[in-house]
Amino acid sequence: MLVLSAACESSTPDRTVATSAETNVVTPKVTWPAAKVDARAFAALGDPTRAKELASRSPVPVLAPTSVTFERPTFVVGAEFYALTGRVAGATIAIQGTRAARRYDDVPPIAGDRHLRGQRGFVSLNESIRTTSWLENGVAYSVDIECADPTDARCAEETFALDVVEHLAFAGGASR
Repeated sequence: MLVLSAACESSTPDRTVATSAETNVVTPKVTWPAAKVDARAFAALGDPTRAKELASRSPVPVLAPTSVTFERPTFVVGAEFYALTGRVAGATIAIQGTRAARRYDDVPPIAGDRHLRGQRGFVSLNESIRTTSWLENGVAYSVDIECADPTDARCAEETFALDVVEHLAFAGGASR
């Protein structure tokens, strides 16, 4: 995922921090959405007191689902990312957003083959896990869906994943 985000074209200036002779970590400028926090998306983060405290530290806009209800969600925030995971009746959904990526000079920029949330992105299937990934507001996001039964249509087809992605809403972040 991080290589993917570094290879996608970006129109915002990056901050580059050298980590070795071969790679650089870049953190594109984040553009915060004008939208207010969506109450349904915020509720997807779990315990409201803990969610408010964690969301207020997120360095990127937290997107959370409004079309599904998680059983016992797990929400974590790091220096450059947030991650939200929850179960939905036999499926696990993992949502991540990060502003950190590795840029490799020998990997040319690529454009995604699909439109996700108005952006070019990717939809793939690997080891029966349906993955979507895209750049939005200077942040690399991904949604991974793994089903207990690999023949479950939610993983075998891309319709469910696309619906989850299109129904993500702003749930908070450090700038709010």
